[in-house]
Amino acid sequence: MDESNLQVVPPDYIIIRPPVEGASHSVIIPVTGGCSWNTATGGCAFCGTYKGMYGVIQNYAVRPIEDVFKDIDYFSEHNYHGFPVFLAGGNPTSAPTEYLVKIIRYVREKINNVPRVSCYAKALDVLRKSDEELNQLADAGLDIVYMGLESGSSKILRKMKKGTNAESMITAGKRVLRAGIKLSLYIILGLGGKKLSEEHVKETARVLTEINPTIFRFRTLNIVPFSELWDIWKRGEFTLLTPVENLKEERDIIANLGVNVTSQVYNDHMSNYCAIESSNIKEDREMFIKTLDTFMNDPRIKSMPRRNLSRM
Repeated sequence: MDESNLQVVPPDYIIIRPPVEGASHSVIIPVTGGCSWNTATGGCAFCGTYKGMYGVIQNYAVRPIEDVFKDIDYFSEHNYHGFPVFLAGGNPTSAPTEYLVKIIRYVREKINNVPRVSCYAKALDVLRKSDEELNQLADAGLDIVYMGLESGSSKILRKMKKGTNAESMITAGKRVLRAGIKLSLYIILGLGGKKLSEEHVKETARVLTEINPTIFRFRTLNIVPFSELWDIWKRGEFTLLTPVENLKEERDIIANLGVNVTSQVYNDHMSNYCAIESSNIKEDREMFIKTLDTFMNDPRIKSMPRRNLSRM
């Protein structure tokens, strides 16, 4: 894949944000650019986000705090009060804790009635911070972090070059929650392909049961250009799941959760083949499973061709 014509953009250029932050009309303030894991190692095998997928490349960088403060001042002066605030970047929690605390406190000071301050986080970043540092972020006003679990299978995480394993994910997730920060985990349906689908289901349900996150969200795997998995797929070494097989993975993950899991569950992404949700999966598990069974048995879905989006 030719990257020679791709522009390298600065860290104040916003690449992505969670769909829920778009739906909430959140104020988006860039804190870091790119992803530290991508810059250090080439990143996750399934991800092309900062490698050219959107027509640009963004290397990892931490913005000068004075520039971040200027953005916050702008939103304050232009009456963006009462909106959620999303601190943008692939993993802002990679930045020094003192730096993040100053930014979060400045947001709370300058923008009135902010219902939520959030950001992406990587498990490795969480593990590198002490419990005291996580408590400082919570005390400053960080409400929730979005973290990619992707799969509970250490084998799949290793193949996808995630840079962590299931037990590290469990440790990081529990530490976030213990600090008083809400945790939203992403799960990628189909990430193990056909070969590792059963393991993906079993181990993901196990990890979710261990963590009991505030929220978990399903995404369906799209193999995107500028990712390593794209080349693996093109060589015929990875087999995508059909729509029904993706729905079955979701159904079986829900069915295999422990009885302790009270998470909110969402299918809030264009890649998914269903849009059902729950405010408490412990209460809604039977409904969730029955609904997915209905979808899986629907002739229209059985005959539906798989779509592969060029965006994550």
